[in-house]
Amino acid sequence: MEAALAELTVAEREDAKDPRIHNFRGIVLARLGQSTEAAAEYQEAIRLDPLIEDAYRNLGYLEWTEHHLERAREALLHAVRLTPKDSFAHYYLGRVQLEGQFYAAAFLELELSDVPWPVEPGFLIKAAAGYLALGRQEEARKTLHQLASLPLLDAQTVRVASLLLAVHENDAATGLMRKLSGRQAGPLAPWARFDLSLAHLLAGRYEEAADQVQHFISALPSTPSESDQIVPWWSLAGIAYARLGQGDRAVDAFNRAAALAPDREEHWLNLTRELMELSRYREAISAVQEGLAASPESYALHLRLGAADLSAGRYQEAETVFRNLVEAGDPLPTSYIGLAQVLLRMGRAEEAASELSAAQGRLGAIFLISYFRGLSLDRAGKRDEAVPALEEAIRLNPNSSEAHLELGKTELAVGRVNDAIVELQHARHLSPGNLQAQRLLSQAYRRAGDAKRAAQFADTSTEAPPAAEGDLLGDFVLPEWQMPEESKKD
Repeated sequence: MEAALAELTVAEREDAKDPRIHNFRGIVLARLGQSTEAAAEYQEAIRLDPLIEDAYRNLGYLEWTEHHLERAREALLHAVRLTPKDSFAHYYLGRVQLEGQFYAAAFLELELSDVPWPVEPGFLIKAAAGYLALGRQEEARKTLHQLASLPLLDAQTVRVASLLLAVHENDAATGLMRKLSGRQAGPLAPWARFDLSLAHLLAGRYEEAADQVQHFISALPSTPSESDQIVPWWSLAGIAYARLGQGDRAVDAFNRAAALAPDREEHWLNLTRELMELSRYREAISAVQEGLAASPESYALHLRLGAADLSAGRYQEAETVFRNLVEAGDPLPTSYIGLAQVLLRMGRAEEAASELSAAQGRLGAIFLISYFRGLSLDRAGKRDEAVPALEEAIRLNPNSSEAHLELGKTELAVGRVNDAIVELQHARHLSPGNLQAQRLLSQAYRRAGDAKRAAQFADTSTEAPPAAEGDLLGDFVLPEWQMPEESKKD
């Protein structure tokens, strides 16, 4: 390489305007590890000849290896425009887009290239994550099974296990974590033990997860230096106990996590979710207020306070919380839905519909806003206006059984019997055990003069299922996967 560089340097002195010499000199400098000088040569070649595709491709490759993704993307886009059939330019551009998590563009470029994909864990992990993000489950699953057969570093094993769980390959994920545990020298490292417990939890093996956690916590010395390390364990324990229906133990675990890390909103969210699940609303309100004292700007905790007040029947307090979020310009529909639910509970249906109309004007077409607006208009007695609102909700989410049910019920009330039958049949198809849809279908067929079908859907049960009003509680916030210490240093 040094001899080649010497010859090219002489050639450059003799003909400094030949772009090919600068391009080749850039290649040699790059191989010698002189990246800055190499980039300057490629850029000079491009200045002399803006149509020299090789220099664009080489510059893009160099910038990619230096992790300058935006500069790499720009150079490689020039290369593929100049020579659309250059497989290597498409391949490198695909790799750059994959690194930048522009997955659709990445796979398009990689598929345009005929360069074989490397059987290399780092690349395949990114590809699997990309497939998963695009909803290409089968390709993600195939890539992950390929990865599981390769020798992986500890951190890569953790990442692959988490992706396997995301595609519901629970046995493969826990098997991978057990393999990792088996190759640990001496006692299992805390991070590996934690990840194995998390794998059990995500795979639905709640008892195994809880046992692992309890064993670790009982063996850990109770010293202040250990507090940061033990917080995610208490969080994981709380979720496992909650899934097992052991509410008191779950609350105790979440309380411990929140006490050790009061500035982390997720611990208060988990604690208050479980308290609300147990109908211990006063305790939930007290806990979320304590969380807000530590994190007064937390949007999620303010939302949870409104939900807890609503569930406890403290409608005025809930209205104040949700209205404050709305007036602050909440970019999400959740606080508007919360406010509408409060107003509906207080018998102010027309006001709820008005608030949701304003939300629609600010946020655009969103299923939940259209659905609750239709519900509010129906309860306000404005059924002719409720019908188009519910039709819009169904257009936005055709698979909502609740929306089909509400539209069918409203159409039945305004005398559109045949339309109501169609919607109620949709609701039954999407939710086969829905007794309310079945009863309303019986009424609709009776009104249509079809006694046979009316009798078919008649039901003698007195149980009335509660109306669906959306979920303001959210699910548990899972602790994150942990990585081996050497990965953290890197």
